[in-house]
Amino acid sequence: MRIEGVPASTGYAEGPLFDLDRPPAAYTSKSSAAEEIAALETAIGKAVSRLSAMIETADGDAAGILEFHIAMLQDHALSAPAFASIGSGQAADVAWRAALDAEIAGYDASDQDYFRARAADLRDIRDQVLRALSEDGEPTAPLGAIFHGEDIAPTRFLEIDWSAGGGIALRAGSTASHVAMLARARGVPMVVGLGTFPASLAGMALLDAEHGGMVLSPSPAEIYAFRQSSSSFAARLGAAQSFLTRPAVTKAGTAVRVQVNIANPSDVDGIDISTCDGVGLMRTEFLFGKALPDEEMQYHAYCKVLEWAGDKPVTIRTVDAGGDKPVAGFTVEETNPFLGLRGIRLSLKRRDIFRVQIRALLRAAIHGNLKVMFPMIATPEEYSKAAALFTEEQASLAARGVAHTMPPLGIMVE
Repeated sequence: MRIEGVPASTGYAEGPLFDLDRPPAAYTSKSSAAEEIAALETAIGKAVSRLSAMIETADGDAAGILEFHIAMLQDHALSAPAFASIGSGQAADVAWRAALDAEIAGYDASDQDYFRARAADLRDIRDQVLRALSEDGEPTAPLGAIFHGEDIAPTRFLEIDWSAGGGIALRAGSTASHVAMLARARGVPMVVGLGTFPASLAGMALLDAEHGGMVLSPSPAEIYAFRQSSSSFAARLGAAQSFLTRPAVTKAGTAVRVQVNIANPSDVDGIDISTCDGVGLMRTEFLFGKALPDEEMQYHAYCKVLEWAGDKPVTIRTVDAGGDKPVAGFTVEETNPFLGLRGIRLSLKRRDIFRVQIRALLRAAIHGNLKVMFPMIATPEEYSKAAALFTEEQASLAARGVAHTMPPLGIMVE
């Protein structure tokens, strides 16, 4: 039986199935609200300590994700509803689950894949605290297992020994999730969007993360065909690797600049910067999803790409919203949005929002070779107005002593 899904990290895996969705052990309620509050505070503290210990051995991307989880756990706004519910008579585990599930539902409802993917991080910290409350640890999986379930927590991924192979098969999941990013960086095959599994899965499975699918209870013929495809993939990957670090030159000797286009900072995960000449275009619309991004969120997103690229150029386009890319709280409804208020015209109309992006770009520019592109410039005046805003925000940052630099500015020519 083959189930179809979407590749999130390419590769092939063959191994025993392991269920990710085992619920935590039951929690023993306390006799008073004060004890319930203390239990939840202790559990949150244990989860933070566990994450802090994991950071000690984590690499850059993984450490950043773990730090993000710690920040969420230490955000009183996230835990306040749970403590309020405990004060109203609920047990710590019920209150915590309800508070986190409400947050998760909000992210799941977003029409932006980037924000839906962050729901997995909230599920992760929800379950970490629930396991700490019940003093329940993660079960041990066999080496080379194919982990299947609704989704997989980033911390669970980081705890698994992938040296013997294995893969990830998810009913839901996202290609933009933190786990997908980690899987691509480590070469772990991963398929998402597999939908409904049979009620009970056991035995061996074949995970095809090149085309997107999983074969359950494979026949000898299916195993043979799978291994042939896996060998072919490995051979093609090896052949491609031999060309990656060579200069891109035509037969006539003309050098060709090869850059990547990205829509999300995680798109560069797993890409060796020595194999390309930088970023030809980073679209920033992905940040403008469920809510308008603040300066810090944008700054960190831009820094991630610039630091990855080193001294190679990164061209970041200011937000090109409108038309087929509406943004709640930013774009406006129009009879013909494709020819109306969009691109740089919209940014100049909503300067309050545009200035936030400008400050983030000016600050991030000190971390790499940044170039900024304005979208849909129709007249010289539009360019001059946009450039003037950069000059104004540069002066403001300088007056406040904030580190920054002015990057080269340019336009997108349609």
